[in-house]
Amino acid sequence: MTMLSIPFEYQSAVYHALARVKEKAGLTEYHITVMNGKLEKLLYGNHIITCEQGTFRYDVSGNSLIDTLKGTITEALNKYLQYTREVVS
Repeated sequence: MTMLSIPFEYQSAVYHALARVKEKAGLTEYHITVMNGKLEKLLYGNHIITCEQGTFRYDVSGNSLIDTLKGTITEALNKYLQYTREVVS
């Protein structure tokens, strides 16, 4: 099992999230745990981000705070993965 530590900025503060990586047929799932109790509770039940053929997706909850948080984490995850690919290359 692969774990990633991802820093992200949300509402003018820096937080960290852990992403547990699960490879499935044709896609990658990132199971997110935010290292902040309040934000983790906000994300509860809406913590999976998928990537298929380089495109990130997540279910929209209808709650703007949750959707903004997931969007912010997805953006940080994408940047993290791009950076690590560049460093390794």
